Amino acid sequence: MKGNLLNFIIKTIKKFSLGHIHWLNLDLVAGAVISQAAFSRLPIGKASFNTKTSLVLALGVFIIASLNRLLDNRKPAKAESKKFLSNQKERISFFKITVGALVVACITAFFLPGEMWKLALFLMMTSAAGTFLFSKLPERSPLHILREPLSAIILTAAIIGNTFFQNQHLVKEHRYTGVIFILIVIQNLLLSSYFTAMTSPNISNLAARSGSVLTRQILHGITLLVIVGCVIICLKTEFRYTQRLIIILLGMSALHSLILKKAKFLNSKKYKGLLITLILVLPFLVL
Repeated sequence: MKGNLLNFIIKTIKKFSLGHIHWLNLDLVAGAVISQAAFSRLPIGKASFNTKTSLVLALGVFIIASLNRLLDNRKPAKAESKKFLSNQKERISFFKITVGALVVACITAFFLPGEMWKLALFLMMTSAAGTFLFSKLPERSPLHILREPLSAIILTAAIIGNTFFQNQHLVKEHRYTGVIFILIVIQNLLLSSYFTAMTSPNISNLAARSGSVLTRQILHGITLLVIVGCVIICLKTEFRYTQRLIIILLGMSALHSLILKKAKFLNSKKYKGLLITLILVLPFLVL
């Protein structure tokens, strides 16, 4: 059994490509950790980096994403999952890696400061339960529309929760930037949902249920809200770091609209999912 796991790891490393980065959700992991680091430095750009918190966040995102991939692999329509996990041995090996990550995350979580371990445990359990329940729904169930909003709320809570729980001196910049963050995460997941609906007409997600026209209007509407919000925050705050981060967030939202405008061109591209998710990594520019 150990040999199977080692062989799977070696095989994955040898065949590692950009597609693996997105399929393993390493792009989302990087986006979550970098966004958390950027948010924690509000408002002046200084904050101590908590390695344990970032590790638990990274592992949590990886675990939930991996569980989602494993459950999707059981569905006949999920060709992408079967491309990376082509047989039962590979699925078992990947499941072992996920369990190993879960064990490390749980052990590390108990060393988190204050009430953070409770938040980490709650978010992980909520995510796992939601992922499992969504996987049990029929492919065309209208309840799939809740998947993107729920994922956005949980991911944003994981990104900004550390700051709200640990920071004793919360200011308006934290609250307003937190709202901008959740809008951008919703926009990112909805844009991914939009491209999924384009390539899989029979899928039931928020974009497919809303329709192409309404989804595009919502995405562009979020961009407009973010632009207005970012301009107001920049004018109201006196902190240079906050202004720099807000400008990056504005650019991130605008990129979503730009990608949407190029949807027909990008729809046939192999790494469009990676491109969309990597938008969440852009706050590294202010770190």
